[in-house]
Amino acid sequence: MGLKLNLRATVLTLLSASVVSYVLCIAGDLLFGWTMYQAWMPLLPGFTWPLTAGGFLIGLLWLAAYSVYFGVLIVVPYNRLAGRESVA
Repeated sequence: MGLKLNLRATVLTLLSASVVSYVLCIAGDLLFGWTMYQAWMPLLPGFTWPLTAGGFLIGLLWLAAYSVYFGVLIVVPYNRLAGRESVA
């Protein structure tokens, strides 16, 4: 039997990476005048620019939801496929 992925660890990894990216992009927008907010707005409904506390938190909630979605999308099929015995 193949190695199986842990759903919780995968979701937390995706969430950590996306939150770090989100915060760095917003910091760059605020400090250096970048326009990364334009990439986040279509992906995170409710995220607004100029930045508000509510918009920032809604963005974090969407990132959590996307992390769970993509974690399940990756882990469940992988674990099913890894559980199959190969025909050699």
